[in-house]
Amino acid sequence: MCKIFNKMKTVNNTSEHTWKNTLESNQRAVHNKNISLPKHPNAKRILDIGKSLSGAKARDLFKIINMKYNQKDFSRLKILSIGPRSEGEIYLVYSFGFEMKNIFAIDLFSYSSLVSLGDMHKLNFQDNYFDIIIMGWCLAYSNNKVVALNEAKRVLKQDGLIAIGHTFAKKSDKEMISERGYIVGSPNQKISNEKELDLLIYNSGLKKFNSILLNGENKIAYGATK
Repeated sequence: MCKIFNKMKTVNNTSEHTWKNTLESNQRAVHNKNISLPKHPNAKRILDIGKSLSGAKARDLFKIINMKYNQKDFSRLKILSIGPRSEGEIYLVYSFGFEMKNIFAIDLFSYSSLVSLGDMHKLNFQDNYFDIIIMGWCLAYSNNKVVALNEAKRVLKQDGLIAIGHTFAKKSDKEMISERGYIVGSPNQKISNEKELDLLIYNSGLKKFNSILLNGENKIAYGATK
């Protein structure tokens, strides 16, 4: 807890493509201090620290990753996690067999040396650098999802994989404001079903690899390649 209290940093300026509530809405899940948004109705915390910091949601994305790669090859592959929130997702990736030196992560906020400050709309990495990119439930916070996916495509190797986790938008903006007091994800380019995600992938110059519906038809683990 002290580590989070004392080391939390945030980006100075978020991209114009980043939905205005993105930073605080996600930061509060880790450290709910100095947050201006309305109180979360169902948050589980201990002294302002979120209780769900294990990165377990990314586990679903390995259902897609394991379709393309053999786990024995993970140790030689470079992987980028976009928007992990906490160290938990990095340690989860490590537990699957990736070398720590080959695991990279960026987020709009960080308390850890394992997560660098950065924006998914302008990644500070060279072209064709990563074998795998994890975008776990972060795409919804983009005002311009094509820009975000084009950046991921740019830093992805030619035979690489982008593993996307996404929850389909079912509630209207009015319903979201009534429930949470603010719009959580971006109201721009909302994705309501798999066909809309397919179209977004196509418009970004990517190819669908495979997909798995999670929790019925509300969430999806989705793979895309160049």
